[in-house]
Amino acid sequence: MFENTFSYLKQQLKTLDIFKVVYDDLTPIKELANKFNDCEKILVFGIGGSSLGGKCLVNLQAMISGNEPRVMFIENADSLHFLNVIKGCAPQKTGIIVISKSGRTTETLMLFLTLCEMWKDFDYKNKAIAITEPSENNVLKNLANEKNMDVIDHSSKIGGRFSVFSVVGLLPALLGNVDIDAFVKSAQKVLDEVSNCEAASECKAYIDACNMYDVFKDGTVNQHVIMTYSDMLEDYGKWATQLISESLGKSEKFAITPVRAIGTVDQHSMLQLFLDGTANKFYTVILARNDAETPRVNAKIASGLNGHNINELMYAHAKATVTVLQKKSPVRVLEFDELNISVLGELMMKNFIETIVIAKLAGINPFNQPAVEESKKLAMQYLANVS
Repeated sequence: MFENTFSYLKQQLKTLDIFKVVYDDLTPIKELANKFNDCEKILVFGIGGSSLGGKCLVNLQAMISGNEPRVMFIENADSLHFLNVIKGCAPQKTGIIVISKSGRTTETLMLFLTLCEMWKDFDYKNKAIAITEPSENNVLKNLANEKNMDVIDHSSKIGGRFSVFSVVGLLPALLGNVDIDAFVKSAQKVLDEVSNCEAASECKAYIDACNMYDVFKDGTVNQHVIMTYSDMLEDYGKWATQLISESLGKSEKFAITPVRAIGTVDQHSMLQLFLDGTANKFYTVILARNDAETPRVNAKIASGLNGHNINELMYAHAKATVTVLQKKSPVRVLEFDELNISVLGELMMKNFIETIVIAKLAGINPFNQPAVEESKKLAMQYLANVS
């Protein structure tokens, strides 16, 4: 089973578009970005897999640079947030990207249609594009054609939660000043390392995935706490939560519930539960020894802090939390010298590999999401009854 699943993984790396796209030429995406050269802001309409990957990249880069992000994501059907974002945009200096694989995502369509009502004279032909699959009954594609917008194909073979290395994630990232070459190359490196391993026992990424499956396989441990010791990774936690939930949440006998936590903030809200609550959790703790230029404090009145800086305190808390968690639960520590876009590419690709391997071992199809269709249909039925 161990070697057979590894052979399966290596074959998937060659055949699945979610992996093959990582080696695509990025020139078309860079040329597409030129359409927005004179735009001060870019609005991205999308939800779930259409937004979480790109948002993760854009917001990490914004925190690294210290600048307000040029790209803003309008995701939820929240009217107040929508109006507040639109209020701050000058139509003549704004670009629009609308993303929905199916072209029928109700929240995305409603938000974009509302903008169309408000910005009737907007230059949709030159300042807006839609990314959607070339399918029949595609409302977004028909709407975009009506407004003479460019329509970019969303691969029908790449689900939204696996789309961060495609135009879906890379175009917003590039417009948000992300070095997409570095991002993609770090993912390529992960794939090359797996492909170059002759035996399963040589492949760390594969072994890590198998070890994770072993933790969860009997159901005693059924929660995966992703605890990131950096505000830069808050959106990564949201992205990883979707990937795990939608890919692996297919069986009452085997299911992993992801839980997001931010260190050190959630030490003050969730750590008590983690330490004294049910021992049903596996922890992935992500930390970095970032040396941002903050001064060491000179405050003898706070003797424990005197002579130290912010990063040293964060790192000390992270190490202490790992130590106490390990007394009760399995813990995996991912430690980096610094957090940057290349680290994110590595993390995300390893998450893809873990998902594919765990799904195979658990006998799950990681690419569908059949259970959510009933909720979508009911929502439209309820909407039809609203006067």
